[in-house]
Amino acid sequence: MPVKRSKDSKGPYYQWGEKGKKYHYESGDAGSRQKAKDKAVKQGQAARASGYEG
Repeated sequence: MPVKRSKDSKGPYYQWGEKGKKYHYESGDAGSRQKAKDKAVKQGQAARASGYEG
């Protein structure tokens, strides 16, 4: 599953897949955005390491 970027009522976020945790970041803050993306990528890596094959 890819990491996707979207926005909800709390603001912009990155999420791994459709049901992963949403990692919100501050709009306009490149560092905050990168940290949120890194967390979503790590979530995907952990899921695959645990046996997820989707």
